[in-house]
Amino acid sequence: MKVSIIIVNYNGSQHLHDLFRSIRELEFPKEQLEVIFFDNGSADDSLEKISQEYPEARVLANAENLGFAPPHRIAAQKAKGEVLAFLNNDMKVHPRWVSEGLSYLKPDQGVVCAGSRILSWDGKSIDFSGGSLQYLGYAENFHKDIVKDGAPVLFPCGGAMFISREVFLEAGCFDDDYFAIFEDVDLGWRLWIMGYKVVMARRSIAYHKGHATLDTRNEVQKRYLMHKNALVTIIKNYQDENLSNILPAALSLALKRALLFMGVDKRQFYFWEDNQGSISLTKNSIEGLLHLVVLDDVFGEYEHIAQKRALVQTRRILQDEEILGMFRDPLRNIMGFREYFWQETALTGSTGLHKLFQREEYYRENLQHGLGIARQELSRIRREIDRLTLTNPDLKTIKADQESLMKKFDRRRKEKGMVEALRDSFAYCLERVRKRN
Repeated sequence: MKVSIIIVNYNGSQHLHDLFRSIRELEFPKEQLEVIFFDNGSADDSLEKISQEYPEARVLANAENLGFAPPHRIAAQKAKGEVLAFLNNDMKVHPRWVSEGLSYLKPDQGVVCAGSRILSWDGKSIDFSGGSLQYLGYAENFHKDIVKDGAPVLFPCGGAMFISREVFLEAGCFDDDYFAIFEDVDLGWRLWIMGYKVVMARRSIAYHKGHATLDTRNEVQKRYLMHKNALVTIIKNYQDENLSNILPAALSLALKRALLFMGVDKRQFYFWEDNQGSISLTKNSIEGLLHLVVLDDVFGEYEHIAQKRALVQTRRILQDEEILGMFRDPLRNIMGFREYFWQETALTGSTGLHKLFQREEYYRENLQHGLGIARQELSRIRREIDRLTLTNPDLKTIKADQESLMKKFDRRRKEKGMVEALRDSFAYCLERVRKRN
């Protein structure tokens, strides 16, 4: 079986010696191996070094940086191998990386893609051994051997993986629009939708220096790609009935993240609040604006994204319920803000996500955690009201209101549950504030 190793490079001259030395030491017939080196408009001496020191590589040179996704499509279209092996430029590989990787592929059983086990450069820690996907599209690598060798995984790591060339092209390759980040997650999910299988190839080992190319870019630019690509991934890949519940939650929580990062006190905008000063923002406003830029771009490109979604759905063989179990940690909380936790927990209950992902116990634990936080906050408010009423008898009516609210809250919680009780209590408090003003 002929294998085409595809390496995408951008200003990675300093990595090429270790990379190609390990490729030359592969225990695999050289006549069955093709190495394609795609250069993304490097400004260093990468092309010169390849030409002089590694003439065995087939060079595809581009004038500008196309990112990670498009070069793999272009190289795959030109590749001669039946199997494509993707490898980051800041990697080195075990001598049996290719032979072991191929051993996991079983096309007759639908296994067309295998993700290598990626270790740190010194081999002492794990960079990738499978991963999980949060329901909003945020992936996380496992840094322990949680997934059994050869077991199904939702996605491989694009930095070291094997895939049938025919299937890669059939699936539409990595999505060009992703540029970089989560393009491998999207591909893996699409493969499962199409009825193919992806597995964890723990005996196929690569060693990674760690995001050497991405680390040259601005952190804000990387986070933009992360948030945008996560949102696009779920729009493309969920079934209609599930997307109709999850997309509104995703948009709502993106706005919540923006406001929280910007430190917006929404009371500054309310007519009934006594606010004579100017609107103020925190120094972290850029992080909040990033989420708004993502939403604006996704809305602006929505027709194009919807066309891609339609193509994915027409190829569907497996239903969501056959795939979602491989998310492994779908309700993982991605934010530390208390307000975000409350809103997401409420949305989880109202949209039934805990049932969709079979995480009822996790949801109940979140409700109990939220109840504990709410009790602490109410206790703090109660102590403050007690302190104020000692010095101002006119405030006794406020304390009476508070006692009445607590009784209503407990009654409502027993009748309708925590989420409904919190909603009603917040609405009640808001109405009382409006009347007092």
